[in-house]
Amino acid sequence: MKLPQFSLIGCILCAAVLLLAAPVSAVYDFEGIPLHMTAQGEVRGDVLTFGTYGLAAPPMECTFSLPDKPIWARVYTGVWGGTERYTGWEELTVNNGVPVKRSLFGIDDRNKETYVSGYGVYWVAHDCTDQLHGGKNTVALTTSRGLPESRIDGRVYGVFVVAVVEDKDGPVTRYWIAEGNENLHGEGWAGTNPTRHNDCEISFEKASLLEGATADFTMLLLASTKGQPDYIRFNGEDLGVAPDDPSIYPDGARDIGNERCFDATGGAGTEARYIDVEKFDVSGLLKETNHIFFERGRDLDDDGTITTTGEKPEGEDYIHPCCAILAVRRPGADPAPDFSVDAPQVRGAYAGEEAVVQATARNHGARPEGMITVIFSVDGVPAETVTVEPDVSGVQEVTANLTMDEGRHTLSARVETGGDLDLSDNEASVSVRVGTIPDLAVKIGTPVRTGAGEPDAQHSPFPLIALVGGICAAALLARRPPGGKLVAVLIAGAVIAASCPLVIFPAAAAGYEDYTIPVTITNNGGSDAPPFALTVYLDGEKAAVKPIEEGLEAGATVEIALSHYTTPGKHRLRVVADEAGTIRDAERGNNAAEGDYVFP
Repeated sequence: MKLPQFSLIGCILCAAVLLLAAPVSAVYDFEGIPLHMTAQGEVRGDVLTFGTYGLAAPPMECTFSLPDKPIWARVYTGVWGGTERYTGWEELTVNNGVPVKRSLFGIDDRNKETYVSGYGVYWVAHDCTDQLHGGKNTVALTTSRGLPESRIDGRVYGVFVVAVVEDKDGPVTRYWIAEGNENLHGEGWAGTNPTRHNDCEISFEKASLLEGATADFTMLLLASTKGQPDYIRFNGEDLGVAPDDPSIYPDGARDIGNERCFDATGGAGTEARYIDVEKFDVSGLLKETNHIFFERGRDLDDDGTITTTGEKPEGEDYIHPCCAILAVRRPGADPAPDFSVDAPQVRGAYAGEEAVVQATARNHGARPEGMITVIFSVDGVPAETVTVEPDVSGVQEVTANLTMDEGRHTLSARVETGGDLDLSDNEASVSVRVGTIPDLAVKIGTPVRTGAGEPDAQHSPFPLIALVGGICAAALLARRPPGGKLVAVLIAGAVIAASCPLVIFPAAAAGYEDYTIPVTITNNGGSDAPPFALTVYLDGEKAAVKPIEEGLEAGATVEIALSHYTTPGKHRLRVVADEAGTIRDAERGNNAAEGDYVFP
């Protein structure tokens, strides 16, 4: 989805560029929302997909036929916002039913099924299980594009339908459906900084291989660009075939996201601007646990950079993996439940107080006819039993409230249901220290220059420089979703109107170095700290948010090496543990460390 390149005409006079930091919220993240399992299970039948693809002004329709009413279905919509700071709405109508309007808030979005990343690239999930039926179905989408109260661009990337449908004469199909909105990008596409987010991955577990099993993998990419290679590896093997014209690609390159759907394994496919859907036969690559790896490109000439321009580009400027589906058809299998449970997550486990314990139950097999039971135990003794109806998605969270004595305990969760195929993974546990309230303390070490290493892909690092004083250049912009690449003329002396989109300059990495900042976090309290985030500021601007997903045990110390691109010299550094205040802390005064540090 690349617009033609224009040479810059006239003088480019600009003292600085606009600051665009990536705030952290419940949903929006510039770097992207990781792909995660939204549905899984087993059905005698199949997983069917349909869609209308290619960036276009709304309205957009998708008409398709189903052999029967689905047992689970989602309709996904892709919308281009223009920037992550613009707001508007989309409206979905299924089979002429009551239209459902979804507000699109960009950086302030809080809807757990609205995935927005980058410069306002929306991937929106709609549960439409009850609205779809056997026979002909029509889904219609419109947006607030062009309306006075709306500022979003509002063009639609596409409509994508995923439906799990039973067929009494069909094969037994085990499936995994993942959704998210990763923002894989190169230097100059992370606001106004030269950092990178080159790849992402997801795993599908318990394929339960049987002789004669066949499998296909379906994926959807937004912001795909013809002529810029990108890759998908399935269990270490490249999917797809090399393009027919090797003169415009490096040797061995793949261009999965090339603005043509269903051509990655050969054939002409169909044109689809800025979106790509592909389906691969992965029967010969299938394993019990399957790892899928998305790459925006590869440094084929080993010069430290994934080149996106020139005669033979090596990768995409940016591309958004948004959906991944694996379906394994298992001849001779009989549908049956097959549950597992994730290790419990614990919050508020303090002496004399009630803790909230959450376990995620996952069904890899058929949905059971009866209820499921989750037993929460402390040191092997059942403490609470929760009985719930199994969710049709096959993924559900079950919570319990427990009070534990002071000391270290083993907290476990076990899921039970009739006819479970594999009982070996029905229980998981975690060690929990219960005592006084946690007390997180932070220290910063001396930054170390690490050369051309890869920055931490979870960071949303420091912008080059904020706009100061008067703006001394104006821009006539042409922005390609989702990146806002400057491709038009910059004219000296003009002023950018307030109604114009933010000007995002592709940042040059020249003069910047890769540094490692050592940070030490200690929990001086008597209870384990649950997961929290570490926030880093550089020269007063938010530079990174690093999730500490494992939390921190009572009395423990962890050393974290944060990677950043910045210029050599003195910088003001501030690091804060749990800035959002998501956990109780005995002394918040030592949660932050700050000082001036020399970056060599």
